[in-house]
Amino acid sequence: MKTYKMSINGEKYDARIKKYKSDQVIVEINGIDYEINLEHAERRKKEIVRSEKTQPVLEVVKTSSKPVVTTAGSVLAPIPGLVLRILVNEGDSVNAGDPVLILEAMKMESEIASTTSGIIKKISAKEGASVQEGEVLIEVGA
Repeated sequence: MKTYKMSINGEKYDARIKKYKSDQVIVEINGIDYEINLEHAERRKKEIVRSEKTQPVLEVVKTSSKPVVTTAGSVLAPIPGLVLRILVNEGDSVNAGDPVLILEAMKMESEIASTTSGIIKKISAKEGASVQEGEVLIEVGA
């Protein structure tokens, strides 16, 4: 509880507010609790003036700086992030669901898994590189 300096009828006191609920306050002054009921002066209600509602116009335009060519075994970045570690090498054999790299996004590390079983054909991602959502990271083939 915080202590306040209060002046009552010109006399100064150290007071602690012990409880404040709605229109009631309990204040301790010199070890004695006082219950104080607050009265609010009536305030004139402000009138809210609203303008005519209009529908916002939302236009979604998807752009890509480079075309993405994917194959059935492409492992894509699910979100933008930073490639922390690549867990496989070209020529390695993987099963669907095996982790192939660690991606950091929003200060969280996520294992990115292979979408299909096969051999790692090409690793497009580089450790420490930033990637965009939908970017091909690793290609898995038969």
